[in-house]
Amino acid sequence: MNLKSVATVVFLGFSIVACSQITNKLSSNLAVKDAGISKAPSIEFLSRKNGSVSILDESYEMYFSILQEREIDVLTGIKPPSGNIEGARDFAREKFASAVIDFTADEKACISFVIKEVNQVLNQNELNVVVNQPWKLIKIQDWLCGGFAHTRGDFIILSQKHLDKLTSKWSDNMTEADQKQVVIGLGRLLLHEQFHCLQRTYKSMFDTLYTDSWGFKKVNVQPEEFITTNQLSNPDAPIPEWAFASKGSYYWIRTLIKEDVENPQMGADFMELIFLLNQEQDKFFVTKDANGKIETFTLSQFPDYQNRFPVTRGLDHPNEISAYMFSDYFNSLVNGTSFFENSSKEAKLNSEKFIFWVKNYLH
Repeated sequence: MNLKSVATVVFLGFSIVACSQITNKLSSNLAVKDAGISKAPSIEFLSRKNGSVSILDESYEMYFSILQEREIDVLTGIKPPSGNIEGARDFAREKFASAVIDFTADEKACISFVIKEVNQVLNQNELNVVVNQPWKLIKIQDWLCGGFAHTRGDFIILSQKHLDKLTSKWSDNMTEADQKQVVIGLGRLLLHEQFHCLQRTYKSMFDTLYTDSWGFKKVNVQPEEFITTNQLSNPDAPIPEWAFASKGSYYWIRTLIKEDVENPQMGADFMELIFLLNQEQDKFFVTKDANGKIETFTLSQFPDYQNRFPVTRGLDHPNEISAYMFSDYFNSLVNGTSFFENSSKEAKLNSEKFIFWVKNYLH
């Protein structure tokens, strides 16, 4: 979940584009290469009981264990007990688990149809790493995390309002246009979230893209009370471990909750700040002025960074950049168009590096 874009657009967007290569019927003979054995995609819809356990998973990375009181308030819509951070985190766990609900039969049928169509396109292009990743899905009520889609571990979490919007055309009597709308609208969202699951499953592979191809620096930034208190942890990228280089220095982007808002709202009360880093051995520190005040910048002050990629959302973390780019890459596959054909001259280099990485690591 790109916390910057939450403030300005509906998460991931729901642009509907023409898709001449999507078939008009469910592909019953979908095959996936796996050691010479053909198989259909593995799809698991978690029940309310099982989902309420899996949504709390921290086996890949910490999430609930690093949450702060203000972000718990934003994520759950309720102020947690104050003065005891572990009690507040337990409160968050309780609320997240209570938000899980069951999928309906129609929702399962629609999602299964879309995943099989998506996987068929991926399989035709031999993107085997993506094809072979199991699909595990959890459904939640709309009040949690503002109803935005996100992930936990290798589980994709979808809200009722997302499903209602993206499956509204689903029926036994769908027109060809309705089917395209369902497949592309829901398919791109699912694939974006699945890419976040892949980022955890194959972390070192993605680290190679971020460092060797895109020039990001993995950093261990020492905590500052102002940042920690007002942090907003992205469920799809909860570890703020990446900095970008500009003019010989490293800069760190954080999405924070506005400090002066008593009852902050999801998206509306977020701000994106950039911090200049100083390095001392293997540790990094945010810079401060002569009065000890933390120096901050905005993304608009770094046009060279903004223009490096063919996407405008998710620039606060390479996990989001790569997920948005792969969603666009998939869109080009189904439409038969050139990859990132409308990107700026400055973004073409990183686009070409991404395509090279996809062909060498995801096949």
